[in-house]
Amino acid sequence: MPPFVLLEDTCSYRPCPRDDMLTDQRYREYWLEHFETHFDYIVQQAIDTYGPQRAGDAHTCRDELAKELHAIRADPARYGELDLLVLDLVRQQKLLAYGLPDPFARAKQRENDAMLKLYPQIVAELDSHHEEGAARALLLLVEGVFAGNIFDLGVTVTAERFRTESPDFVQIRDDLGGKRPWLVDHYDAFAEKMLAPPAYKKAIFFLDNAGSDCILGVLPLVRWMAQRGTEVVCAANRLPALNDVTHHELREVLRRIGMIDKTMAEFLRKDRITVVESGGVAPLLDLRHVSAALNEAAPGADVIFLEGMGRGVMSNFDATFKVDAVKLCMLKDPLTAERIGGKMFDVVLRFDPAAPGPR
Repeated sequence: MPPFVLLEDTCSYRPCPRDDMLTDQRYREYWLEHFETHFDYIVQQAIDTYGPQRAGDAHTCRDELAKELHAIRADPARYGELDLLVLDLVRQQKLLAYGLPDPFARAKQRENDAMLKLYPQIVAELDSHHEEGAARALLLLVEGVFAGNIFDLGVTVTAERFRTESPDFVQIRDDLGGKRPWLVDHYDAFAEKMLAPPAYKKAIFFLDNAGSDCILGVLPLVRWMAQRGTEVVCAANRLPALNDVTHHELREVLRRIGMIDKTMAEFLRKDRITVVESGGVAPLLDLRHVSAALNEAAPGADVIFLEGMGRGVMSNFDATFKVDAVKLCMLKDPLTAERIGGKMFDVVLRFDPAAPGPR
């Protein structure tokens, strides 16, 4: 697959540039331990999704992954390089080998069903802010993206928290209100660009998780942008990875939203909002290898959004692009937060204007 055409420099780009587990023993041991212990949770999810008759496969898969992680611990250069993307792919290969490609399928469907019931309430509140309240609506939308992004079953704290219950989206969003400055807070520059005419012509929006993240966080922001005249291309994973939304799932979510939201239905009908598969197969985003469909959709884009801790911070925090770039998420992993000077549940909005130079 080709590199993403909107990267400023495809030759120098590397995902996870701060993440070299070959030399950073503390970081390596932290994530090897996490991948091994967190897989017990994945086993539970796999049994829930595929049924108790697959419990033996799930447990054998766990044992095989543990063996591979121990081999990596003994020989960190086993794969030539070692970062979170490598570990993600090792885990996914084991799941595929044992016929368990999407252990979180049932959890994603449950959360999508629950959050679709709340969607009309959220967009009605946002629609109550007319043009004179656009600034207030935008801040609510960004806080909503942060609040929705808490639904992350790939890290220990939130996986345990949402094992049997859904996030209280409105309460989490309200708790964020009035608490600026955020850990990384480029909101003023971002809002100035978003609110001043003319609107962006076209946005590429890389989505993260299913459930509240996608339905109550990202899609209301996408809808608001479309209302202001921006064409939005929603890019989602090609294959399942933890509780990330896939492009197939996203299309189904949008179809269901179109049945209860005439505004969204119209945007979908006119291709003002579209979906492409990003080429992604992991919770992180490797822009060295994206789908042809994504690159075909990129011409004319003047802004990209990298949403979620994996896409926006862990793998692409310092990446530069030919267009404006927005990276926004809630931090749910303590070491990831520490590495950018924050703590658990801090939030990030990084806005980087297009890199200077000829286009």
